[in-house]
Amino acid sequence: MSAGVYTSRVSFFVRDGVTLRFAGDDDAPVAVSVMTSRIVRVALPHPAPPSPSHVAPRDWPAPAFDVIDGDPVNVATSDLRLTVAGPRARLTFFDAAGTWLLRQPDDAGMSVEPERDGRRRVSASFAFSGEQHFYGLGQGGAGFDRLGTTRQLWNTQLGHGPGSDMAVPLLVSNRGYALFFDNPADGVLSVGRSDGGVRIVYTAETGPLVWYFLFGGDMRGVMREVARLLGEAPMPPRWALGFLQSTRHFDDPDEVRRLVGAIRERRMPCDGLIFLSSYGEATGWNRGVGHLEWQPKLWPDPASVLDEARRQHFEIITHEYPVLHEASPLVAEAERRGFLLATGYERASGAANYREGQRHIDFSNPEARAWWWAAHRDLVRLGVAGWWLDGGEGPPASASLNAGTGALLHNFYDRFRHEAFAAGEARDRPEQRVFLLCRSGAAGMQRFGASCWSGDVNNDFATLDAQPALGLNTGLSGVPYWGTDIGGFFHPVPETGELYARWFQFAAFTPIFRSHGWVWREHVPWAHGPEVEKICREYAELRYRLMPYTYTLAWQAHTLGLPLMRPLVLNYPDDPRVWQMSHQFLWGDDLLVAPVTREGATSWPVYLPTGEWHDFWTGAHHEGPRGITIDAPLERLPLFVRGGAIIPLGPVMQHTSERRLDEVTLLMYPHRGTRFEMYEDDGRSQAYRRSGYALTTFECARGDQEVTVRIHASTGDPSVVPGGRRYRLRVRVDRASDVRVDGEPLARIAGADAVGTTPGWWADGHGFTWVRLPHRLASVTTIRT
Repeated sequence: MSAGVYTSRVSFFVRDGVTLRFAGDDDAPVAVSVMTSRIVRVALPHPAPPSPSHVAPRDWPAPAFDVIDGDPVNVATSDLRLTVAGPRARLTFFDAAGTWLLRQPDDAGMSVEPERDGRRRVSASFAFSGEQHFYGLGQGGAGFDRLGTTRQLWNTQLGHGPGSDMAVPLLVSNRGYALFFDNPADGVLSVGRSDGGVRIVYTAETGPLVWYFLFGGDMRGVMREVARLLGEAPMPPRWALGFLQSTRHFDDPDEVRRLVGAIRERRMPCDGLIFLSSYGEATGWNRGVGHLEWQPKLWPDPASVLDEARRQHFEIITHEYPVLHEASPLVAEAERRGFLLATGYERASGAANYREGQRHIDFSNPEARAWWWAAHRDLVRLGVAGWWLDGGEGPPASASLNAGTGALLHNFYDRFRHEAFAAGEARDRPEQRVFLLCRSGAAGMQRFGASCWSGDVNNDFATLDAQPALGLNTGLSGVPYWGTDIGGFFHPVPETGELYARWFQFAAFTPIFRSHGWVWREHVPWAHGPEVEKICREYAELRYRLMPYTYTLAWQAHTLGLPLMRPLVLNYPDDPRVWQMSHQFLWGDDLLVAPVTREGATSWPVYLPTGEWHDFWTGAHHEGPRGITIDAPLERLPLFVRGGAIIPLGPVMQHTSERRLDEVTLLMYPHRGTRFEMYEDDGRSQAYRRSGYALTTFECARGDQEVTVRIHASTGDPSVVPGGRRYRLRVRVDRASDVRVDGEPLARIAGADAVGTTPGWWADGHGFTWVRLPHRLASVTTIRT
């Protein structure tokens, strides 16, 4: 059908390009826009204050779709079908097979209700077919599975409680679709409300009524559509995936230098040091909360200290809040230009100047955003590599900002700040990748290089137990980079080495691997004695050995929208046992992580989904689906490898820039035919956006009497692949009879020679066959059993 006006038996509609406008019986037009073959936008236009969109402006290529007038009107793309039925333009969405997934009930749908203060309350209701389970909605709220919960969409930080609550109005179904509400305002989303049926009900106190239906076919496909709509996460700097040690306050300048030396002397892998703001007499990097000047007594010569840290290969991150202190030299100009809000941190007694009347910066004003970044240029010149953007939950609903009211912009406030830093970095350091560590945010924050953490939480096992669900739903909200304060931040109970060790093990399998606490000296890996220090070192070393695998997961986040930390339901959406399971998760597709989150536990239950699974530590083989209980002494995190996995490992390094990836060990668990595509680039620049990266494909197939391994030549930019790279294979084959490389027999060598460089193969006595390949690229290796 071409552009024009049509009269249906059930409705009157106009087609304008990709948009159909339906006039309902109340003359409120419903606009349905087919953005792609898998994304549909629905809007109920009404008088409303201007509102920022979570969706970046772009020119969408017009998709092909068919419109068939009738009762109802049918709209079909190559991937989905929807119908619009009158007289009030009710929508129903179907999958490609014609099964309905989501619809608007006949007795409810979309509405706009005037409020006493002149605002208009908007709402939308939906019914869903069969049994469905729902995820996402940001960080916080009740439950991992959102079915049967009501979510308040209002960014909050609750210290000594659940920590940071970050609202993302994105709801993902295990049936392979998602709903996204493009309204930043204070809202509520009830998932499974019993109201004339089981329904999803969205309401917002102000703002637009605009929502998107995203169809992915399955949950993994949905995440790709989420990234397409809300923005892809850029590649982080590689160092940001290493261990980051956070600090708070120091006694003297030498303590900063001692920390730098202690980490390297203790051989604790680490890539970043994070310096907190000063709080009154407690001295951190700056003069106090709301200042950007260095604390003169602790940092009489900041350039020399930072240079020394960088010589020892530490990246530096500084901490700040979205406020200005009344004593800051920047206040006069900010006042004159109208960059400060009347709201801020209330007055409080005592010396701590965290709450001394600092005022919010109005980041909704583009000029204020540019001005605030310009004030950071001295820090840029000193080489500060990343920014810890604390606070940011937003001004109160009663606030008045340049772009609107607090009720509308509270949730969007820190998104404006993320944009300020990303735009500033692009202008001043265009080749440097952005790293923002944020306590708050909004949908689409990932496209600015923003990561988040779970906020200021307590130091107990109950809090540790709550962390995985927060990270998993954050990842399913399109924000792949998430972490926690290892050990918890507040310490209402005495710090213990057991909690720190268990938390450290868990955090080694979270995207942001960072230790922090109220008493930061109790949150360094050696604070709880040599036993815990040894455990922390082993898991930090494992994190660094896994870097080729983890960095590839970052590439998958960038290109596919997949989180690094994945709930089992993402890969096994039809398994009812995992619909509500958040206490264990997948790191990528191949490693199953089951953190121990109960004090005193020495054994732990683990659920293994369909397929073969191997205990990472013992090599024990298990067939899923089944639950098992395994030994879990303090030094052991329950960790399993999927049958068929190919996991590239690098050498142990003290920091990610210690050496190039000139040696790769391929950990393989043969199972039919599998492949893994390893990604690599220079780890720092934007060259990957210009095809400055390489992909290397590995394949492994198990036959009746042999295992075949293929290593393909790298494709892409050869400059990021070290010349003369050496490969070793560690293959789960217990009894090999011989090994051939490109058809030629390879010598068997003694295990004692494993530390050498001579090509050969050996059995390690623990169920694995090792193969050290010749220095030339060996394309096919055959292990006969």
